[in-house]
Amino acid sequence: MTEMPPEDRALFKRLKAWKHRPKDFSPGSEADPTPRQVYDRLMRESFAPALRSAGLKGSGGRFELPSETHWSLLGFQKSSHSDSNRLEFTVNLSVISRQVWEEQAPTRAHRGTKPAPSTFYGSWADQTRIGLLTPSGEDLWWSLDRGEDPRVVEEHVVSTLLDLAVPWLVARSSA
Repeated sequence: MTEMPPEDRALFKRLKAWKHRPKDFSPGSEADPTPRQVYDRLMRESFAPALRSAGLKGSGGRFELPSETHWSLLGFQKSSHSDSNRLEFTVNLSVISRQVWEEQAPTRAHRGTKPAPSTFYGSWADQTRIGLLTPSGEDLWWSLDRGEDPRVVEEHVVSTLLDLAVPWLVARSSA
């Protein structure tokens, strides 16, 4: 067995420290739901209905704008740094020509028959994060904190989805 190079050893050490960091798993009460519970409720009662009203289909954080020529996908991504007091999430967008997807089949056999909105495929796929569509052009992560009113986050997410994400998908799906 070969020894690990020093740079890999250092990376492994940092990953191990992060994986075994102290986490807060304190239980919440009905009066103080966990951020995950709030996120699930927002997805079910606000985000998903808003996207469906704009013509997308889907659930559970993965949505598709129906198109015969393109895979037009929107996917919510939760941060791996979330815990019982804070949940962070963003939105990934992908529009991939169905013809190009099939042409790329030999290089992506391990990736399945349908693209995923949060997987980067390469220069042949049109993909972005929702924050890059905003005027600031910066990556955008929303935070749900335990005990805080989620309405401001909810309103900002829905307006960003409907004003930026859906038009981006529509424009690229018809190109």
